[in-house]
Amino acid sequence: MLLSSLVIKVMIIWFIVFFILSQVMIEKKWLPAKFMELRLLYLCIASIGLIFLSIVIGILIKQPVFIVGTVTILCSSVLSFKYRNKFDHIKRG
Repeated sequence: MLLSSLVIKVMIIWFIVFFILSQVMIEKKWLPAKFMELRLLYLCIASIGLIFLSIVIGILIKQPVFIVGTVTILCSSVLSFKYRNKFDHIKRG
């Protein structure tokens, strides 16, 4: 019981740290330009594909929560950045 509680705490800390790192990576434009320049529809499709791929990989290596959570945080950060930029351009006119 103690081990699973410790694992959960470490995973939560990892998710928080990874979220902050993913925001820094996106704002500093450290991700590949080809990935960041995709249109929203293709970016959504790529994100869904990456999440499904992470599900398969997570099941194969017996760490589905960790892998899927990490990929989902990265994909959702990229999508939110893209939507935020798109609506900023609309507001400016």
